[in-house]
Amino acid sequence: MSSFLVRRSDVWIPAAIAVVALLGAVGIQIYAPGGAEIRDRPSGADGPELTEADAREQERQLATNLELLKRSPGFGFDNLLADWTFLNFLQYFGDEPARELTGYQLNDDHFDVISKFDPKWVDMYLFLSTSVAYYQGEPELSVKLMNRGTDALSPDYPDAWRLWRLKAIDQLLLVGDTEAAIASLEMAAKWAAGTPSEALAARFREVAATLRENPDNKMIRINAWLTVYSQTTDPVVRKRAIAELEALGVQIEQGEDGQLRFFVPPEETEEINR
Repeated sequence: MSSFLVRRSDVWIPAAIAVVALLGAVGIQIYAPGGAEIRDRPSGADGPELTEADAREQERQLATNLELLKRSPGFGFDNLLADWTFLNFLQYFGDEPARELTGYQLNDDHFDVISKFDPKWVDMYLFLSTSVAYYQGEPELSVKLMNRGTDALSPDYPDAWRLWRLKAIDQLLLVGDTEAAIASLEMAAKWAAGTPSEALAARFREVAATLRENPDNKMIRINAWLTVYSQTTDPVVRKRAIAELEALGVQIEQGEDGQLRFFVPPEETEEINR
């Protein structure tokens, strides 16, 4: 990330800047350690090129296995089954040749199984949001799966508040449900209170209050998408962020250094460089 907010005039939008605090760790959400950048050995790297028929057959077999896991009890090995399924997801997600042929339609099936066996695994939801909401294009399903975590967790569980923030981001930016995002932000603030992250609680409340007063706050969405763009190198989500910024009226230019420059709508009188 190579720049920050720069004034075009003397007008500042404090409420909009507050969203940067809300999304301060959005890079962790959108690209959790390795996140969408995880790449396994490509199929066929040491053998014949993968055919579409082979890829479809692999997909079919994997779908069958995941469906069996969804219906199976854990027999006391719930965490182990969740870990094993997560490792399989990393291999599935990172197999670029196969995903180019079949897409990412089993992302949610993996996290359906993982969240079934270990709904309190907070870090797992970071990957869930990226893979299901962005790569699979199913943000409503991403939020639905995250509900398993918020239902199973409690405020005294380490970093449990992060899940409410993840939900708020998907609800605000992708689902477009501002009321739900406000409720999630307020829960994030409530759960962060009394923890080492208590300082964030006031910021979550501030953004929630701003959204309640102005549900269509354009600057909050612009700053949020700029944060998403700046904290990842993943081409899929960067492309989505650019599309959303343009839809919000942001003008995008490429400088001589190759870096994109973002200009917010004239009525907001701010220039943002990245």
